[in-house]
Amino acid sequence: MSTAMKIAISMSDKEFQEIEILRKEEGLSRSKFIIGAVKLFKEWKEKEKLIKIYEEGYKRFPESLEAAEGWEKVSLEALPRLNGKW
Repeated sequence: MSTAMKIAISMSDKEFQEIEILRKEEGLSRSKFIIGAVKLFKEWKEKEKLIKIYEEGYKRFPESLEAAEGWEKVSLEALPRLNGKW
């Protein structure tokens, strides 16, 4: 089991108060709140990386107009009719 490490950080009073409000609303200790925030940040950065990879791939292999029109047609056919209309 790892040992807990203590850190000291500096922030403005306003930032501290914002954190206090949020963590109290969630019923979290400061440690749990900060650890959760770091985990969310890591997830966000990973999603950004995956989006960039997707966008780069799409730029290398963009879909043709025919393919886009085909996907649109299939999508519209797959949607249920609403009040007898599309």
